[in-house]
Amino acid sequence: MPDFQSKSVQFLFKITLLLISISLLVQIMISWQSIIVPLVASAFLSFLLKPMVTWLEKKGIPRILASLAGLISIFLFISGVLYFFYSQIKNFDEDFDGIKKRITDFEAGLPEFLRPESIDISLESVFSYIQENLSSIFDGIINVAGSLTLIYLIPVYVILMLHYRDFLFTFLIKVVSKSNAGDDSLEKLIVNIRNVIQNYISGMFFVICILFVLNSLALIILDIRHAFLFAAFAAILNIIPFVGPLVGSALPIAFALLTKDSLLTPLAVFAAFVIIQSIESSIITPNIVGRNVSINPLVTLITLFVGAKIWGVVGMILFIPMVAVIKEIFMQIDGLQPYAYVLGTPEKEKKDKPRSRKKLWIRIKSIFKKE
Repeated sequence: MPDFQSKSVQFLFKITLLLISISLLVQIMISWQSIIVPLVASAFLSFLLKPMVTWLEKKGIPRILASLAGLISIFLFISGVLYFFYSQIKNFDEDFDGIKKRITDFEAGLPEFLRPESIDISLESVFSYIQENLSSIFDGIINVAGSLTLIYLIPVYVILMLHYRDFLFTFLIKVVSKSNAGDDSLEKLIVNIRNVIQNYISGMFFVICILFVLNSLALIILDIRHAFLFAAFAAILNIIPFVGPLVGSALPIAFALLTKDSLLTPLAVFAAFVIIQSIESSIITPNIVGRNVSINPLVTLITLFVGAKIWGVVGMILFIPMVAVIKEIFMQIDGLQPYAYVLGTPEKEKKDKPRSRKKLWIRIKSIFKKE
């Protein structure tokens, strides 16, 4: 009985300590978001660019120039995506007159008290609204300024991390050597972390590509103009759960409502996006992204919600590879392997089934041979 009570006390103590640690960690992540987010994002990009930078160094290019070339490659990719959206948006000019006419006809059909002319939006009301929400407006300006600061900090961090990666690796070896861990295990862990980050980014890229194809096919079949623009916009926004798919599907639905004479077309667009998003949320993202980073679909979805709660949109993007990295670290620490197992996918069960079927087939063949 005393032994049982002592174990219960130890268990409660561990649970209490774990909850306190998690609470402190979450508070630090929220309070120091402007410091932690650029560092984490820069570390992920550094791991992603490391193979390319190493290859350039083997060709005789200095490390600082190789790091800069890797950063420029990402900048060119993002610029290509932005140019695609710019070129597609320019084609909207020919539809503006028709959309304006449809909006005018729609306003004429509204009851008189709902028409814009009957709604009093005076200059005084605008100034009073600004005065009442001045603090919120300043907070928004500060947040935008902080985001612009992050945009400038991340490239600097990436170049410095790639340039001083050997120095940082030596520092980690000196820290880990105190816990009697070998250099080989640390090098293996870093390689695994790099593979996890690369697989996560490639997985998200494949999800966006699949959604772009599905969205494009649906909109082309329904004869929606600018199908590729709407499809790409909805696919990229899909990295933001709930809000992203809602905004991404609302635009083509509204465009179909304003450009098509029948209400069946916007309803069909709505139904198509509902089906595609259902497939994405239940099959595509949990399996592709979760499988590439070796995280099971349940943990993947929970991670998305937690990331959104702590860091918002950025957390939705960064928390999945962060959890995958934590899983790799747990696998190298004695006593934490069970937590790594619960975060991962049950691969052994999947491998055992084909083996058992093969053994069964061999037994059946042996029976027929005897006969």
